[in-house]
Amino acid sequence: MQTTSTSQGSTNRPPPGRPPTQPQSRPSGGYPATPSSPVGTYWVIFRLADALGPEQFQAIKAEEEAANQAEGGDDSALRRRIAKRLEQELDAGHGDCWLRDEQVARLVQSALQAGHGRQYSLRAWSILPNHLHVVFTVSDGVDAGAIVRDWRSYTTSQVNLALDRGAHELWERQPYLRALRDEVDVKARIRNVEFRAVNAGLCRRPRDWRWSSAHEYAPAPLARSPKAGMEPMDRPAAEGEGLGRVRPPAAPSPTSPPPAPASPRPTPSPPPTQAPRPRSS
Repeated sequence: MQTTSTSQGSTNRPPPGRPPTQPQSRPSGGYPATPSSPVGTYWVIFRLADALGPEQFQAIKAEEEAANQAEGGDDSALRRRIAKRLEQELDAGHGDCWLRDEQVARLVQSALQAGHGRQYSLRAWSILPNHLHVVFTVSDGVDAGAIVRDWRSYTTSQVNLALDRGAHELWERQPYLRALRDEVDVKARIRNVEFRAVNAGLCRRPRDWRWSSAHEYAPAPLARSPKAGMEPMDRPAAEGEGLGRVRPPAAPSPTSPPPAPASPRPTPSPPPTQAPRPRSS
């Protein structure tokens, strides 16, 4: 097929010196296009439908925009202000906080873990009482927005069924999905997500929060050191030791004094004999 050349280059190729543009994902079902991450890693926040209403969000945004403008901050400063304010509002525990229920939290965590290792890899997550954070890396050719929509749809149906509450909306309409730039950004976001329960005052250490990757990936606790003169219970059995066997005595140390000879046991004396009593006539 012959291409038509123009002063800007062929109609089938970008002009020289310009990188080819990547096709953008199209919105599906009213959702915005999925942002593109150079490392294929994304951070998403799900808020419960009653955790933060749209009117409350717009009020927070307007307040922070006015404060940022008065202080002369730029757009990045404004985004940080709004994010911090939203975290404070969510940590206040507005709404029914369905994710505080153990059954609901377990359903949501199982849904996140279901596709791990196939369509995506979970990097971090934290399920809070009225919202959750997830950091995940998608496999080649997989749309991150489709993964998020599947999580929303499946967890909504399962939670409604478990709570017997009919066909109610579980999550807010538009989750926050952000494309992470590089591995430095990924590591910083993982740490932030795993510390969310600590920042919300729900626990002292990230590993103490049960519904999080910090707890799931935490190493097993070390065995307590045995007291002096006692042997640990998990030591390997010595040769010749086991059920029905007696452990041989330890060999004496060359520097220790020889043991004292055992004194012979005294021979017990026989009981005294008594003279027979004479018979009475």
